[in-house]
Amino acid sequence: MSGTPHSSASGEVAQLRARVAELEELNARLREAAAARDELAAAQLAVRDGQIAALAAQVEELRRRLDKDSSTSSKPPSSDGPYRKPGDRSLRGKSGRRPGKQPGAQSSTLRQSPDPDVTVFCGPATGAAGTDWPASRCGACRDCRCSRRRRPRRRW
Repeated sequence: MSGTPHSSASGEVAQLRARVAELEELNARLREAAAARDELAAAQLAVRDGQIAALAAQVEELRRRLDKDSSTSSKPPSSDGPYRKPGDRSLRGKSGRRPGKQPGAQSSTLRQSPDPDVTVFCGPATGAAGTDWPASRCGACRDCRCSRRRRPRRRW
C-alpha cells in the first residue's frame, strides 16, 4: 500500500503541514524582530526629538543674544558692532509729504509796502577807506548799532 495514491497524498499533506508550521514559526520570529526594531526606532526618534528641542532652544537663545545692543540692554554703546545702523527713534510714520510749503497752501511771503512810513538810510558803522561816509553811527536802527536802538515800524 505504499504505492497507493492515498499514502502519497497523506505524506504530502504531512510535509505541507510541517512546512506551514515552519513558516508560522519563522513568521512569529519575524514579527518579534519587527516589534523590537519598531521599539528601537521609537526610542531613537524620542532621543532625536529631545536633541532637536534642545538645539532649537539654543538657537533661540543665541538669536536673543545677537539682537541685544546698547539700545535694548544695559550694554555700553562701544560694544555695538561698527556696521549696524541705529534704528529710527521716532514712532511716527512717514506721511509722504515733502518738507516745506505744500501745494495749494497760501503763500507766507512778506510783501514790501509800496509806500513805507519811515525810510532809514544806514551807512557803514565806521568810515571805509576811500569813501566819504562818516565814521559815526546813523542813530536810527539797530542794524548799524546806533545809540537809540530803535527799529523802524513795518507794515505787513
